Amino acid sequence: MRVLFAALAALTLAACEASVSSKGGEAAGADGYTMEVRANAHQQTYLIVTPEGRTVGAQAAEGASALMDATRAQALFSEPPPRSSSEDVPEVFSLRLPGFDMSVRGRDDDTTEENGQVQLSIGGGNGQQITVDADEGGPGEADDRAYVRITGADEEAVRDFINDAEELSAEVKTQMLAELGI
Repeated sequence: MRVLFAALAALTLAACEASVSSKGGEAAGADGYTMEVRANAHQQTYLIVTPEGRTVGAQAAEGASALMDATRAQALFSEPPPRSSSEDVPEVFSLRLPGFDMSVRGRDDDTTEENGQVQLSIGGGNGQQITVDADEGGPGEADDRAYVRITGADEEAVRDFINDAEELSAEVKTQMLAELGI
């Protein structure tokens, strides 16, 4: 369940940090940054898209990390996100209010807690959306994967997102911030 817990931790962190903030009298919303993490048992990819549409990315694997080429980062961001191996994950909780929508889907496929899926979606009318889709494939970590996407984030949330990415080296974090101009 490590991938599921990591995805939930990322969601909690994102929910706290990707709040609407005011800059120059305007709230960061639909025109804010988009942050994305695509992870499996062997590699983590961090992608950030600026309000202007520039994409900056980094990858980490086996204790090493590197900034991605801008063309590769853009191409990867344009690819459809990875999805759970089963699209029929049952909804276990939902809350829908005007301007706010939250749904939680999940499955614990066995009693050993070594296999499970979670799909979370939280959004509001302010252009912010948080999506988590994680799948722990079974015994071992070979099939574990997680996808987290946060839209409508401000610069402070992006800075925190990068600085909290434990798999990225300090040098790569600095390079990402410089590429983003923040």
